[in-house]
Amino acid sequence: MCRLLRVLGRRVQLSPYVRRRLNSVVVLMPELFGDVIMTTPLIRALDSIAPAAEIIVVGRGPGVRLLSHDDRVTQAIDLREASKEERRALFARRYDVLLSTKDHPSFTNLRLVRQFKAGYRIGFDHPGHEGFFHCLVARPEQMRVCEKAFGLVETLGSVPSVAPYLPDGPVTPAITEFVASELAGRSVLAVNISASKPEKRWPMARWSELLSEVTSPFVVLAAPEHATDKRELESGFSGAIPSPATESLFDVGEIVRHSSMLLTTDTAAVHVASCFDTPVLALYRNSRDLAKFPPLSERNHVLLALDDDLTSISVAEVREGLNVFNRDLKEFKPESKDG
Repeated sequence: MCRLLRVLGRRVQLSPYVRRRLNSVVVLMPELFGDVIMTTPLIRALDSIAPAAEIIVVGRGPGVRLLSHDDRVTQAIDLREASKEERRALFARRYDVLLSTKDHPSFTNLRLVRQFKAGYRIGFDHPGHEGFFHCLVARPEQMRVCEKAFGLVETLGSVPSVAPYLPDGPVTPAITEFVASELAGRSVLAVNISASKPEKRWPMARWSELLSEVTSPFVVLAAPEHATDKRELESGFSGAIPSPATESLFDVGEIVRHSSMLLTTDTAAVHVASCFDTPVLALYRNSRDLAKFPPLSERNHVLLALDDDLTSISVAEVREGLNVFNRDLKEFKPESKDG
């Protein structure tokens, strides 16, 4: 389908970027929350290069909605929810530059690249991308996504490397009150039991066995579809601090920010912790995911599964990881992250 799209459309020739005033940039974003967080250095870099330019971010998934709360972003559009009028206006206007964050050929993404009227298009170097972009940026496939995405902006100008961030979005009153009453000034472990894919979840039986041995206070984080599992863990152990349901990633961020550390599998919570430099103990399925989406908190420890099977990580391994972290973080004060 991608090859057919290349044949049917007008091929774009590679050409050097000519420095000029940037008035508008459209960025094609990843779909998932964690991927979008890891791509935020690109947004901050764009704002540094062209602070007066419109930055329009577009995606086909929930992640792009995070950026509707980013002051650097002019417009954040989830195409799955956009009206016909919004889509028509989006594709009718012209943009100075288009950036595509996909590092491999995707028919949906390349069709969007063609639909946008952009004077200069920048994408990642891949044989399947030839003919779609004016500039192809070479980056290793197994590279931190935040650094890889940042490379797209380097074509436009030199800017210092920056860290991922979570936009300052709304936190529900229930979570604000919970953090103030239960987490402030305390050393509390945040435990995230949810993941974007079933294969990235650690079995509930393992969580139960592990948390039955945890004597220090902990709070359980879970997506709405895992609310029953969350309540079961909260009611089963004396160390659990029952918490309100998180209604957004901003709620999750508020709890993670005020926790002494986060225990989680490889999911968006890892990258939320990176935004606040919260120490992380993370369970990963394989080295490929770890290479592209590692925890970036200064203090982090990763347990790597065998043969892509997260169940190969035992309770004993996680227990030992927690013990090592607890010894290392004795002097850690969660309130020091508020600045």
